Amino acid sequence: MMPMPPPPCEKTCSSLVIDGRMSKFINSQPANDENQQLGVVSIHGYGCLGKTMLAKVLYNKLGRQFHCRAFIRVSKKPDMKRLFRDMLSQIQRKHPQASEDASDELHITAENIRNYLHAKRYLIVVDDLWDTAAWDVINQLFPKCSQGSRIITTTQIEDVALACCSVDPEQVFKMNPLDDDHSRKLFFDRLFGSESNCPEELKQVSSQIIEICGGLPLATVSIASLLANQPSVSVDLLTHIHDSLVSCLSSNSTSERTRQVLHLSYNSLPHYLKTCLLQLRMYPEGSLIFKHDLVRQWVGEGIIATREGQDTEEVAGMYFDELVDRRFIQPMSINFNNEVMSCTVHDVVHDLIAHKSAEENFIVVLDHNRKILALSHKVHRLSLQLGDAKYAKIPANIRKSQVRSLGVFGLSECMPCIGEFKLVRVLNIHLSGHHNGDQELAVDLTRISGLFHLIYLKIVCDVCIRLPNRMRGLQCLETLDVMDTPSGTYVPWDIIYLTRLLHLSLPPHTNLLDWSFGDDLSLCRPNHLQDLCISTPPSSDYDHLKRRMYALDYLMYGHDSLKTVKLMAHGSSVSYGDTSKARVRWVLDKLTHHVQRIEVSPHIPVIFCKMHLWDIQHGNLCILKIAVDGLSVNDVDILSGLPALTAMSLYVQKSPNIKIIFCMGAGFTALKYLKLRFMSGIAWLKFEADAMPNLWKLRLVFDAIPQMDQRLDLYSEV
Repeated sequence: MMPMPPPPCEKTCSSLVIDGRMSKFINSQPANDENQQLGVVSIHGYGCLGKTMLAKVLYNKLGRQFHCRAFIRVSKKPDMKRLFRDMLSQIQRKHPQASEDASDELHITAENIRNYLHAKRYLIVVDDLWDTAAWDVINQLFPKCSQGSRIITTTQIEDVALACCSVDPEQVFKMNPLDDDHSRKLFFDRLFGSESNCPEELKQVSSQIIEICGGLPLATVSIASLLANQPSVSVDLLTHIHDSLVSCLSSNSTSERTRQVLHLSYNSLPHYLKTCLLQLRMYPEGSLIFKHDLVRQWVGEGIIATREGQDTEEVAGMYFDELVDRRFIQPMSINFNNEVMSCTVHDVVHDLIAHKSAEENFIVVLDHNRKILALSHKVHRLSLQLGDAKYAKIPANIRKSQVRSLGVFGLSECMPCIGEFKLVRVLNIHLSGHHNGDQELAVDLTRISGLFHLIYLKIVCDVCIRLPNRMRGLQCLETLDVMDTPSGTYVPWDIIYLTRLLHLSLPPHTNLLDWSFGDDLSLCRPNHLQDLCISTPPSSDYDHLKRRMYALDYLMYGHDSLKTVKLMAHGSSVSYGDTSKARVRWVLDKLTHHVQRIEVSPHIPVIFCKMHLWDIQHGNLCILKIAVDGLSVNDVDILSGLPALTAMSLYVQKSPNIKIIFCMGAGFTALKYLKLRFMSGIAWLKFEADAMPNLWKLRLVFDAIPQMDQRLDLYSEV
């Protein structure tokens, strides 16, 4: 019997089946509560029962009815600075501006969160709480009388759940294992599509496997996924899995039983997936990991094997998706196309990875919270997970010259001398500190220029860093991501000579004009660049921004390899609909047909205009997210002619004064996601049946609502 592929739309909650108790709990949560008091709900239960997934269901069900929302994961060893920054970026929906005083950043970020949430109706999920001390710190962020706002927490500790709901202990929901009916649904739906599709001869042993899993969702779906990834499912295979489970499941602990199931699933992985999975040990527990980062690190490590004609990053992306499918990776954010964009690792999976990594000497982790008993001097992958330790050092017996992959997570004071890692290929640096903006105390990374084998470089920090004045010697470099660094980070202009550079993300104050002019203009851009992401500074005057856009135009002109162009808002450039700041008008007439994605944050004062002048030979354009001056019938006709357009978000400054009709058979055949936000006035729209035959999601946002007589008049005319 051939197993069924995973359902395409269930990645967010594919290891959760909603039973009667859960359904009653979900429906009991008020969507529009007139009570102005802040409400706290806590989901409590042992590990691996699906608490996070249930919180996600609530988050998705209720989220649109709040002014802002955020989903944050705390974990056992929370980094409060990172957690607060993450919360602020989610509720503001843009990257927060770095504090001028990094020594007091935690307090300043907390104050910014409180100020932003004041007088707003908000929804915050605080996932994976482990102690009341962490809750006490986080709870101080929330205005207490706030228009029916909601906090949802998840925890394995009953005392923590009660502390969260101290005002109303009845709001603690205890998770239980699934009953037999819902366990069967989860197992059979994953493996065969439904229980009715399961051959009769397989049902008895399948039922025995379900019983052994004990109603644990992660264990049940992991075994079903293991079986679903086999070429075929037979009685002999099911019997073998059953016998293996019986021999290893001796514990009544939910976490231990799930751990043993995952161990069995891990042993069945092909070698290439084991290697990719173990690479996740480079990140601290509870980290949010972006797919594109992980994929590019795998490529940089050289662990992705391809056949002739295959794209290495595409193959790596398939490996990532397969690990999601096998439930080793927990999805956190999913895009319009049901693609997992970021993930985390369940603590039980993290423990498995840590055990296997140590067993095979795959990665050496220096963790300031754990005693290190023994270290091999032969280290090819080194992760410094130093937390808030100020004086941590690398043991002297580790030969830095042998390290091929280095991750640094901690305070800037603990940053090792980077020049000693002469053969490093992947460098992932996440730093925090106490001297933001002070050039004299900047973290010195100038010796990066001597790392000639470097393929992947990412730096995330809230302290000033000093890059080398020249980086032209890094001829192997494929990824350079320094977007999440503070003002004062200078990227040398000679990176335009890096012939292998594919992915470039630049910090706010990068002067593109340095790259746009020279004696030989043909050399003044990286000709093989595929992805360009630029962060716009928090304050840009009109003339400077206009010159930056001109320079960006030049970089894009005639570029045969460029696929993605993204302009991100850094800090508080401009708010939606803010007319007090002059906007740069941009005509999209320089792009080649290779471009697949254009995103410009609506917080940036850049507006697209004169759509009729666009060079619209963009047959590969899949994603378009921009602000436009207006929307005319001719504009709609132009956009509908983009054959590959899958997702479109338009922020329309002036509502059209005519009726816009989306007709059947008039293009938009590939469109799956459409968002239209009208910043002023009333827009008259009509969508005919089958106008967008493949549309999954439609979002219409208006700043005004027509009177009832106007609506009736409109409908009678149309």
